Amino acid sequence: MCGIAALSTGEPFPCLEEIALAMARKQRHRGPDLQAAYLAPSGCAALGHARLSIVDLSPLGNQPMTNETGDLWLACNGEIYNHRALRRELEAKGHRFASQSDCEVILHLYEEVGTDLPGRLHGMFAFVLYDAQQDTLFCARDRLGKKPLVYAQTPRGLALASEIPAVRLFPGVDTSPDPVALGLYLLRNLRHIPDPWTFYTGIRRLPPGHAMQISRGQIQKLWRYWHPDFTIQPTSTQALLDAFDQAVALRRVADVEVGALLSGGVDSSAIVQAMTAQGSKGVRTYALGRDKDDEELARARQMAALLGTQHREFIFDASRQHQQLEHLLGLYGEPIMLLPLTYAYELCEHIKEDGLRVVMTGHGADEIYYGYPGANGMALLSTLLPFLPTLLRPALGGLARRCAPGSRLQETLLVAASPAGQRKAALYKDEARRLWADLLPGLEGEVEEAIGQLLGAWLEDGAPAAYIDEAHMLGLMHENCHSVTIAGDLPAMAASVEARCPFLDQDLVQLAWQTHYRQKTRGLRDRGQNKWILKKALEGRVPQDLLYAPKRGFGYHIQEEAVLRGPWKAQVDRAFDGMDDLDGILNVAAARKLKRAFDDRAGVPAMLIAKLYAVAVFQSLT
Repeated sequence: MCGIAALSTGEPFPCLEEIALAMARKQRHRGPDLQAAYLAPSGCAALGHARLSIVDLSPLGNQPMTNETGDLWLACNGEIYNHRALRRELEAKGHRFASQSDCEVILHLYEEVGTDLPGRLHGMFAFVLYDAQQDTLFCARDRLGKKPLVYAQTPRGLALASEIPAVRLFPGVDTSPDPVALGLYLLRNLRHIPDPWTFYTGIRRLPPGHAMQISRGQIQKLWRYWHPDFTIQPTSTQALLDAFDQAVALRRVADVEVGALLSGGVDSSAIVQAMTAQGSKGVRTYALGRDKDDEELARARQMAALLGTQHREFIFDASRQHQQLEHLLGLYGEPIMLLPLTYAYELCEHIKEDGLRVVMTGHGADEIYYGYPGANGMALLSTLLPFLPTLLRPALGGLARRCAPGSRLQETLLVAASPAGQRKAALYKDEARRLWADLLPGLEGEVEEAIGQLLGAWLEDGAPAAYIDEAHMLGLMHENCHSVTIAGDLPAMAASVEARCPFLDQDLVQLAWQTHYRQKTRGLRDRGQNKWILKKALEGRVPQDLLYAPKRGFGYHIQEEAVLRGPWKAQVDRAFDGMDDLDGILNVAAARKLKRAFDDRAGVPAMLIAKLYAVAVFQSLT
């Protein structure tokens, strides 16, 4: 697990290697073991790398690394879980490997299949490969976006890195705030700026499942290489278990010890049980709670005792939470607001102090197996929608416009009035028209284009037939990235720890997307039965009282509203009093009006105030 950097310019650029090395050092937390750089013979390209040694701990695994002939160079962040199978295949074709590193297969596979190689990789990755013969950079990001990759086009060339602060080290990056990015961040459940935007006009993020080719400082081609299949097929509990066990087995492979986060919930308990069943003895497990009586800690103790793990638990230090948030915002390089990121960071700090570098986590299970309480209502609506005559849609849209804005009834009518593939977009557009008119004046005309770009990319091959499947797919790929893929990278990497997520395995996700929603959620409300097929599959592996216990999310007991009204109140008040208008983008008076309504408990969501506050905190750090 690492941090990467790359530069491409139209002409030889002074100190290009030094800039690449500085970019790598800026990301030292991602790779504390070694920071190094490579300069291309043309003087128009450079790679940088910050290494966290996980597979092949020897110097042979250092990056940037090259092939036998020295005409290909690579900087990669991530893990290639099928590297052993690929190595055998490539060696049979005559390729000679210099190391045992999983990343080296990328170089040799490129020699065989060129830019088709991302589709052959099974893992989490973001990489940049320099081809000296063509003097080009080729980069790609894994299918689900578990590893980040940002880039900036400037007048002198193009810079790429794992994190925004590293990209900003290249001269000429446009760091003016992007109004559309800010507007999207404030919508609905988004707590992060979604791909491909960033907070800055001149910096973009390569979307998941995409690749890009760069020549002499210019993007030549950017394309999507992954096209998932949403065709519903019968799924058995055994097929699910087989895919899950394979996902865990792949992630057990490392040259260092692999531990696990253990909350005592379904997802983490299933992972640790599979690890022990596959031969991991005395797995080191970790839990974080509000206090010693936290129900989550009690569940974790129960599972740890059952499985015989070496278990440690920690109590969250609320006095450090704001400081941790500021630290994460600085590393991430743009606003993001999700309190559980601070809990995960604190836990990963303890894990690092315990000498561990790799842990497995349960991220993604709720998104692919519909574990959230709202899934029940979505399932009912999805069952009824096929019986709705198309001719009624205009009338339902008219009714929606007469409902209370943002109410459950209005959202239901908006979804019912929209065709497949546009149902989630209807909710975003409605909120954007209302919210942007006051907070971001002048942006209202960009609603259609922005929402279309945000949600359309993953629906261009056709939307899932059921609304619940459309919503959860977009949730995984866009809406919930803050609590899934970003949460699986940012807090762990901030502590120089690698997080591996079996439920985000590409084969397991594909299987889940082809599983009928009625195999995932039962009844009109969640009585411990959501994630139904997963829980049925795990019976006999995880105790019944843990399998069917009420859902508790990570950090369940510490909510945004409580900290905004409590320990952070004075800081929040000062931030809104001195809020910046972001070069005229933000209507500060409207933001303060929302804050006063929140203080008066007049129905303004704590989430919106928290997101605006994160913008103010981030601005104070830059």
